[in-house]
Amino acid sequence: MVIMAKKRVRLADIAERLNLSKVSVSKALRDHPDISKETRELVKKTAAEMGYLPNLLARSLSSKRSYTLGVVVPKIAHTFMATVVDAIQEAATQRGYGIVLAVSQERADLERQHIERLLAMRVDGLLVSVSQQAPHVEVYERVREMGIPLVFFDRAIEGLGFSSVTVDDREGAYRAVEYVIRKGYRKIAHVAGTPEVLIGRERRAGYEAALRQAGLPIRPEWIIEGGFDEWHGYYAFKRLLQGELPEVIFAVTFPVELGIRAAMRESDPSLLERIQLISFSEGGLNEFYVYPHICVRQPAREMGRRALEILVAEIEREDGRAPQHVVLKTELITPEDYLRRFAVRMAVERTPTT
Repeated sequence: MVIMAKKRVRLADIAERLNLSKVSVSKALRDHPDISKETRELVKKTAAEMGYLPNLLARSLSSKRSYTLGVVVPKIAHTFMATVVDAIQEAATQRGYGIVLAVSQERADLERQHIERLLAMRVDGLLVSVSQQAPHVEVYERVREMGIPLVFFDRAIEGLGFSSVTVDDREGAYRAVEYVIRKGYRKIAHVAGTPEVLIGRERRAGYEAALRQAGLPIRPEWIIEGGFDEWHGYYAFKRLLQGELPEVIFAVTFPVELGIRAAMRESDPSLLERIQLISFSEGGLNEFYVYPHICVRQPAREMGRRALEILVAEIEREDGRAPQHVVLKTELITPEDYLRRFAVRMAVERTPTT
């Protein structure tokens, strides 16, 4: 049995059924004031009954606007980035835009390919969080030459003339390391990111500043650079096992901390009790960890919302504007904070309902 593909409904088909011109149908679907309310409602009802879908490409060619935004992220498997993207999607929908999401898998070549494809799709603007590899700067230069607005979020590239929304990575790292120093810890390692990415440099700088402020030595063997994912954390801890173990490990991201935990559990589960872990960002279930946990919380929803607002403002201001650089504050979450949150949650769940 051969199934025939259903013919795409065109503006001309709606116009023919209602004995209207194509121009009138097009205006009615766009709520143009030239068309009466009754006719607009009739056209929309008929279009829905016939299964009409607007040709967004044709609309973008005529209006020079697609009302579509490209979003490129390094990964989306963990809570932080998923929450940022959710906030972007919500804010975009409220302003009449759709998004096309692309994931670079921490690869600079895929990041470049995604941006080129999104440009070919005629997106109105781009929101980008860069991969852990050295970026292909030429693709960003092409974006600038084309006059396409772009806003970096979380991970940015400096000096390209684009707006950005980030957190104060250096201060967040400093406060976390300072906290454990005040608790009496002295042997503190850092599983760092890559120096090619700004957050890697800034978080390491905050770690080192806290050690210097306390008069503690910076031991090169306790700083392991490499990346931002679980595997980097796993192999970094295996390297730490080859020498004197620290009392504290500061992980550059939550996924890196997950990799460290996996390596600890595999090597010697008692290490999870003996070594204090800190992560920059959290995973959403930290209060359920058996062992005390410290993390630097990033305002994920605010980051996504602010990045979207800046991008839309740049799209809709044809006269252009100077790049904005928004730096958000982080929040240090300690084991005491988690215990309080957990106690409140348990109390609420045990409260009898009437």
